[in-house]
Amino acid sequence: MILMKKYKTIFSSFHTIYRLITTSGDIKNFAMGICRLYKNAFLADKVTVVFKNVNTQGFMKMRLEDKSQSFKKGGISILTNREKEILHQEKEVMLGNRLIYPFIFADALGAVYLKRNPNNPEFNELEKKWFLSLSEEISISLRIFNLYREEKRLMINYIKSLTKLLDQYVPTSYLHTKSIFKLIKAIGKEMKLSESETKSLEYASLLHDAGKIQLPSGILKKQTPLTDEEYKIIMKHPRKGVEMIKDLEILKPVIPIILHHHERYDGKGYPSKFSKDQIPLGSRILSLLDAFDAMYFGRPYRKKMHLMEIEKELRNQMGKQFDPQIVEIFLKILNRKDIRKHLRSFL
Repeated sequence: MILMKKYKTIFSSFHTIYRLITTSGDIKNFAMGICRLYKNAFLADKVTVVFKNVNTQGFMKMRLEDKSQSFKKGGISILTNREKEILHQEKEVMLGNRLIYPFIFADALGAVYLKRNPNNPEFNELEKKWFLSLSEEISISLRIFNLYREEKRLMINYIKSLTKLLDQYVPTSYLHTKSIFKLIKAIGKEMKLSESETKSLEYASLLHDAGKIQLPSGILKKQTPLTDEEYKIIMKHPRKGVEMIKDLEILKPVIPIILHHHERYDGKGYPSKFSKDQIPLGSRILSLLDAFDAMYFGRPYRKKMHLMEIEKELRNQMGKQFDPQIVEIFLKILNRKDIRKHLRSFL
């Protein structure tokens, strides 16, 4: 019975590693998750995990001991002499009450150090074999996590470059990033969105009009009302924007938000004439934020509006252009003193 319980814990541990890779947004959360995994799986009294920071050549160290935890980030000075020695030797150590393993995948990526107090049972042979297998998996996982972070860094640079180009080509498509990001975070918290959903919304706010780069500039910069034919051309930009990012794996969650951000709650939008809950939640939020940005900051073809006027307009469009629930949440956020102060700082 005890052995079966051990095997169940082993299989659960491998699932935990997979979950950490796919859901941890940053290295700190990843390191904490790995520490807890080791501590719970091996009933260790002390766990120290050290990761090399591939971007800065520094180190990150997470330690769990009893019920306390600590996280340090910096140069080699944050490591103890023992930790430096473990990284330098790059070999596992299996003693009665101590287990050490260097995370290596092509290069040294870090190390883990487990310890049990002398009054507790020593690590047995099954636990030692399990520790080796688990640590090998974590070495691979750490490599994958670092590759993912590098891909994310490259993707963010791509977004910044594309946004800069878009701002030069189509100035009216630009959302005021600092103000909109604060509103997105506030909405995300109020609506209990996940970290990944909030981040996807931020990326979508930067790239929502990227497809306009492929449209005739004369139409985009036209100051008079568009003809029916010109409007049909404008309506193509969500699909063209999706075409530009469809091969970037990390931006897959952003695609439906961008594709449907011009849908209307009443079904009179484009490109699919979706209505109500058919429209992705991110698209419904971005649609409102896009409209707010245009009203609050103005456009070459549109004067700025006061917040009272904006609130009246948004309420007027509840159930028509916008999701009524999202409007109510947004107006609640908009009436917060910290949000109003933040928005006034841009005027």
